[in-house]
Amino acid sequence: MKIKSFFILLVAFFCSASVFAQYSFDEVKFSETLSNENSKCYTIKQDTLVVKQINNNELEINGHKYSATEQDVVISTCVFYNAKLKTYILLVDKTVDYSIGCDIILIKDNNIKVLGEISVAAYTKDRNGRMNYNSILPFISIVKISDRIIFSFETPLVVVYPGLSEETTMNGRDIYYTYSKSKLQMFK
Repeated sequence: MKIKSFFILLVAFFCSASVFAQYSFDEVKFSETLSNENSKCYTIKQDTLVVKQINNNELEINGHKYSATEQDVVISTCVFYNAKLKTYILLVDKTVDYSIGCDIILIKDNNIKVLGEISVAAYTKDRNGRMNYNSILPFISIVKISDRIIFSFETPLVVVYPGLSEETTMNGRDIYYTYSKSKLQMFK
């Protein structure tokens, strides 16, 4: 009887695991600098992503142009990759005197899709030891579950809508974003 119930439990586990496939995205360090310091090449097996910083607020991504919608921002990037899905996610942090959030760009088969903007900054110490609104990029975790991509934050404090009238500080574990059905949504 115990073997039969164990077998049923095992079958139920495998059935539920296949319904909700989970894929995590890992941060990728660039593998080489191309022609100048502004071009970075990310290579994983046969997949290659070339990101070239044109100026403070413009990038070229595998030949496609990206411009930040804000005029006076300085951008920096972080790349995530999932080998099973053969998909890159490029996060573009936007900074004025402080971070105002980041844009999310999905790259698959050399097709580029801007998923939206995460209006969150990390409330952490800056280089001078003062608390400030810093880039959220070092604190983001990305997971794809079924048809949803989930962006969560692994830092004690975050600032939501930094610099705007709706600005609020909250626990990083109490907020996340999902991208599903062509829509990026914040959940608190």
